[in-house]
Amino acid sequence: MTAAAVQPHTQGGLTSAFAYLRRLPGMDDAAVREAVTAVTAFSVRQGLSLAGIHYEERPSERLDTWMELITSCRSEAVSNVLVLSADHFHHDPIVAAYMCEELAEKIRGTVWLVTETTTTNQTAPALEADGHDC
Repeated sequence: MTAAAVQPHTQGGLTSAFAYLRRLPGMDDAAVREAVTAVTAFSVRQGLSLAGIHYEERPSERLDTWMELITSCRSEAVSNVLVLSADHFHHDPIVAAYMCEELAEKIRGTVWLVTETTTTNQTAPALEADGHDC
């Protein structure tokens, strides 16, 4: 794969990021709002400008939402994606790790896992396109 260099998309001096959120089984509207609040707060703490949230309400929308996220990142030169937790990729940890790696590669950037950072109060776990662990 040949990666083209792109300038980071900035907004108000901050590097932009998109978020990816999947409505997990048992998530009601209040839980979705809480997830959006957590992702937004995380972006502020990391110095990222949240450019938008790609939200999947139903499993039937998964592929469309995934492709829209990747297309948006590429077309707007956004190389950071925030994901609440690995569960938002998939319930199987192996598949979730694969999806996280694939996303980092496709956007030629970094995937940030929000919840792990919030609960451990440590540096954000991230997977960069060069293969660091998610």
